[in-house]
Amino acid sequence: MALRPMRRSGYSVLTFGALALALGVCASWLVAAPFDGKWEPVIQTLALVAAISGVFAERRAAAQERERQTLHALADELVKNTGILDDARFRPLDPAGPVHRVFPRPVLSATDAALISGVLADPAHSGLVALLHEWRDTVNELNRRLDLAELRSFVVEAKSAELLRVDRDLRREDGHLHRARAIRDRIERQLRERYGDDEGVAERLEELAAARGGS
Repeated sequence: MALRPMRRSGYSVLTFGALALALGVCASWLVAAPFDGKWEPVIQTLALVAAISGVFAERRAAAQERERQTLHALADELVKNTGILDDARFRPLDPAGPVHRVFPRPVLSATDAALISGVLADPAHSGLVALLHEWRDTVNELNRRLDLAELRSFVVEAKSAELLRVDRDLRREDGHLHRARAIRDRIERQLRERYGDDEGVAERLEELAAARGGS
């Protein structure tokens, strides 16, 4: 498995090296050829320039398609996490009848894939990448806090007063749930402002707006 990236790199070096060498030969041929014999080296030179440009264009198109797919996955995950963070189980407990709860967990699969793959390594995406790092750290910490909240509620068979205390700790303004919701909002704004002209991203954000408007 470790040899595959090296092989791909070797093929790229070989391809571009051969094209560059052929272009150099054609350029020398063009200079050395008599005036009435320059048409053939001119044609060969233009063909090689087109081939080199085509390779770069194909690579750029493939990179842009990977970026689009990553952005669509992030927008899908944003829709899913919005529903999770707005879940009824995160609403305040009724003081008259508090109950034990198992909390839903925000997901990070698209976020992790985007950060690990390096698809968004272009400086143009630096703002989104910084938010994704912050989001991942916050969600990981929130999920740990939710684990602890459930342990306090179930393992020790907490009574009403303890359940209400767990609920207050979870929903305090400087807590991880509040921070996760705030960062989620910032990611949505970033997607709308920076990537809203992408049809796939815009469609998912419209779905999100419709879902939140109807809730």
